[in-house]
Amino acid sequence: MRISAAAILLASLLACTSAVYVDEAYQTDYHHALLGIPQQQTTFFHRPPSSSKASLLYTLSEKGILGAVNPKDGTIVWRQSLTPAPLSSTVKQLRAGEAENSVISAVDGEVRAWDALDGKLVWGNEFADGPAKDLEILELVDGSEGSPKDAIVLFGKEKAVIRRLKGDTGAVAWEYRDNSGDIPFQVSTSASSIYYISLHSGLRSGYKIKVTSLDSTTGRQMSQYTLNSDSEVSSPLSIIFVGANSASPIIVWSDKASKTLKVNMLGSKHTNNLDIANQGSGEIEKITVHAPHLTKARPHFLAHYQTSTSNWADVFHIDLTSSTVAKAYSLPNVAGEGAFSTSTQDANVFFTRITETEVMVVSSASHGILGRWNLRSYSLSNAPGNESPLHAISEVVPKSDSTYAVRCAMTFSSGNWELLRNGESIWTRTEALAGVVVAAWAELNEREDLAQQLAVEVHANALAAYIHRVKRHIRDLEHFPAWLQNLPKRFMGSFLGDSAKISDGLHRDSFGFKKLIIIATENGHLTALDAAAHGRLVWNIRAMKLPEGQKWNVSSVTAIDGRITVKEHSGHSMVVETLTGKVVTNRSLSPSASAIGDASKGEAFQNIIGGKSTAIAREDNGDITGVRRQQSAKIVTGWRFKPSAGERVLNVLTRPSHDPVASIGKVLGDRSVMYKYLNPNIVLITTVSDAASTASFSLLDSVSGTVLHSTTHTGVDTSRSIVSVMSENWFVYTLWCDVTKSATSASAAKGYQLVITELYESDMPNDRGPLGSATNYSSLEPSSITGAYAKPHVISQAFLIPEEISHMAVTQTGQGITSRQLLCTLPSSNAIIGIPRSVFDARRPVGRDATAAEAEEGLSRYTPTIEFDPKWMITHQLEVLGLKKIIKSPALLESTSLVFAYGIDIFGTRVAPSMAFDILDKGFGKLQLVGTVVALGVGVALLAPMVRRKQINGIWQA
Repeated sequence: MRISAAAILLASLLACTSAVYVDEAYQTDYHHALLGIPQQQTTFFHRPPSSSKASLLYTLSEKGILGAVNPKDGTIVWRQSLTPAPLSSTVKQLRAGEAENSVISAVDGEVRAWDALDGKLVWGNEFADGPAKDLEILELVDGSEGSPKDAIVLFGKEKAVIRRLKGDTGAVAWEYRDNSGDIPFQVSTSASSIYYISLHSGLRSGYKIKVTSLDSTTGRQMSQYTLNSDSEVSSPLSIIFVGANSASPIIVWSDKASKTLKVNMLGSKHTNNLDIANQGSGEIEKITVHAPHLTKARPHFLAHYQTSTSNWADVFHIDLTSSTVAKAYSLPNVAGEGAFSTSTQDANVFFTRITETEVMVVSSASHGILGRWNLRSYSLSNAPGNESPLHAISEVVPKSDSTYAVRCAMTFSSGNWELLRNGESIWTRTEALAGVVVAAWAELNEREDLAQQLAVEVHANALAAYIHRVKRHIRDLEHFPAWLQNLPKRFMGSFLGDSAKISDGLHRDSFGFKKLIIIATENGHLTALDAAAHGRLVWNIRAMKLPEGQKWNVSSVTAIDGRITVKEHSGHSMVVETLTGKVVTNRSLSPSASAIGDASKGEAFQNIIGGKSTAIAREDNGDITGVRRQQSAKIVTGWRFKPSAGERVLNVLTRPSHDPVASIGKVLGDRSVMYKYLNPNIVLITTVSDAASTASFSLLDSVSGTVLHSTTHTGVDTSRSIVSVMSENWFVYTLWCDVTKSATSASAAKGYQLVITELYESDMPNDRGPLGSATNYSSLEPSSITGAYAKPHVISQAFLIPEEISHMAVTQTGQGITSRQLLCTLPSSNAIIGIPRSVFDARRPVGRDATAAEAEEGLSRYTPTIEFDPKWMITHQLEVLGLKKIIKSPALLESTSLVFAYGIDIFGTRVAPSMAFDILDKGFGKLQLVGTVVALGVGVALLAPMVRRKQINGIWQA
């Protein structure tokens, strides 16, 4: 497509970026503040005593995000990120004492107390004895009434350390060390003692449960006993439940056949064997125990049994005098999956049961149903992908002697977190979006039905096509009343600036803003969001059923011609429809059929050159190879890049698939031209050496494997982010490395650097280099001069930046006319910044002011630092947590690029690096313009007869 020089000049003259007013921000932005999928043991209702009667919903998610949620509407009151790079395998603990003003978290070796109302840090303490395995609040308070309750924390993997931390300062009151070599499992508290549970290896196999009683005041060991459980307990996962902060804490496990439930009251050596009556049709797959966590609550608990087709429960009562357990009653078997939760009101214990059709509340004292509600607006069977509930928490409030109200916070396997109040859905949070693996843009094609109809008319004769078109137009008349009814709304919306809010279904709009964002999540779901409707959920399907604890290993998501293709590293692929998410195909492929080389060892990049496919693959030994697929489907290795000894490949980068170039040269101030080196086959390989603290960047031709340019940095911290991005004829990378090194000092100053490298065909203006103006060339034999290779002329410059950049991307537009903008994620600021291209231009003059000709190009004097201007923040004042990647897509407007970022939060917006030069501003006075035209028309109509009469009179007088 030929681009006019006037359009290019217009884009270059416009400002690179501009600030926005407060009322203009957040109009096209959308931000979903997320927490991550809640964990059962770290999610609860809690009512701080200093607040009103309302309680908040607290959770510490699998992503390590601690937050408080308002149960009324599901909004986040406050949140804190406890780990910079949370791992799902890390044990995370969260507890809150009854009527306490703070909640206490334990992640890895850090224990912190947070204000329950605003999330501010009260105190923190860090220990080096290993990760925190368990955390409990000691309900017995030593000292004056009203002082914060102390915490009991279990640390260690092999050698256990138990510490009592003071509730007001976090200081250590006492500690107990276990050097026996037993596996530390959990701690528990009762009204009188502290219990430490560990697993002791049996003589042959399995583990015996060892219970150690500690004095709550001094931490001294009081007693110890061992339970003969080695025939049933084969791993820590075999233990079903360990109670805490109850009148009689218990430990529960079962035999391997799930026919007998074994219960031990902590402090007693007696084990109660309770027979399990299997009411289902299959084997019991899962047993869950629910018990209160208050010392004043009745000693009752519930055992929930689940098979593949049904679930039921038994309620048990504990006799504190005889240390025995007896079944009180059973809740009937119900088809499908369900969940139970426990809540307390004074000494009363309530169990809430959620099934596919109803919510019911029972008392632990008797089997009578206290309340029952049908799931009116939502049911488990209607959940996206027919998902099952994972766990629930509830809060039961008695309204009178016979009526009760209940609200339940349900977590589904889809990642949805929903609150039900008396069976009615109040709000839903899609927390699975905090675990995005891969995301991609999907274009909305023109109406497929119309395209199919036009295709029929093209292949028919003239008469048949005419008749077909007349019938189609008659059928289209049925949509005319709706279109006519919506016309005033569209007309007024166009004048009032609300036209973007008018939805026309899932069809491309006039500006290209309406696109879908396809997201593959860690829990095996495929989700579509509407970018033009503030990230509204369009559809959500369960693409892959994964075992517990496993993540979906997706390699790529592509959207072409109304179909979405999802590929895994293992070779499995599936195709779904873009508009509906309906699965079209679902099959497994061998790795050789899915990509050239072994895609599971690294990313594969494919370019179609000369009718043959070339690709880059990473081998087992870390080498990078360039391979070609011949017409006979035989794969031939063309070249090999071998890192130096001690180095490893960190990243392989190519030019984006959509990277249009508006001009092949850069016009200088004196009207000469520096021609850009625009090789579509260049590859940037980043290698690092952890031992030598170096980072090397090598620019290769992917066809021949020739090194076009290379550079090495010393004093690099390879544990920090080293990211790069490439576009047009330049690439940028950032790293933490040495900045200066004086002759008198052996150490160098360090800092974050941003390095820009620009590539040109020659170092002289108006010179095309060895290739000249040749239209055809070969990467293997680039010039007619034997042995010569057309290497680019390289200009590089480095800048100091104030903080770390974890990911970079470059804005994309349809024709590449608009100035590019470097989008960077800032993990320290939890923000995204858009740096104008002119700021990090490699040709900025060093040591002098720019000449008039250079200033005309937009160049300014080189400064060694780039201060991040707050006006560059495209996230404005939003706190966007844990961003990992930015994807971008061009709109139909040349000025605008669509941006979507994901990590823990998701954020989307539209940016115009050269300002919106091809669309009217929102504040444009359309009404004033129309009014002016109408007034002129009325004036002309009124004055026309007078002018005509005057002209006629003038003729007669003449």
